[in-house]
Amino acid sequence: MRLALERLGAKGNRRQAPVTHKKSPPDQRRRRFVQEGQVVVEHHQSSRTAQRLTSPQSDEQGEEISRLRNLLKIEQRRAEDTQRELSDANVQMRTLETHLVHEKLHVTELKTKCAEIEQALLEAQVQLSRLREEAASQKRTVEREVIAAEAPVVKKRGPGRPPLARKPETRTDDQEPVRWWKD
Repeated sequence: MRLALERLGAKGNRRQAPVTHKKSPPDQRRRRFVQEGQVVVEHHQSSRTAQRLTSPQSDEQGEEISRLRNLLKIEQRRAEDTQRELSDANVQMRTLETHLVHEKLHVTELKTKCAEIEQALLEAQVQLSRLREEAASQKRTVEREVIAAEAPVVKKRGPGRPPLARKPETRTDDQEPVRWWKD
């Protein structure tokens, strides 16, 4: 660049020899030894030059990359949606399990109450049958007492002559028929 500027501003008769600075290959460079307290920093520019040297991508490769990126975004969204649906399903499942446990507890309580009521009913039936038996026995006792009070006192006969035997009734064949019809 300096040469170009010099040519523009230089007169025709004045010409300088171009200065060429040759860089020595890296193996032949002068070595500098690190002194105490110094830190050696080496700059490697191979990564920058490698980036510049790579050929720009063709249109087909760019389209393929953009298509793959779009597919990646779609799959990421799909994965996020699936994760969200999974978490919603887990929440709903926990809710249903909670409801199920509550209903099971309610059923257990109702069965306990039912058993208590059946036990009380059985005890009441036993007590009712016992009271009916007591009432029947008291009724029989009262009836016996009433019958005993109403009946005349029958004296028992002492030992003595046996009772007279009754004569069997004799039937007469000459009985007149009963007229049940009217003339």
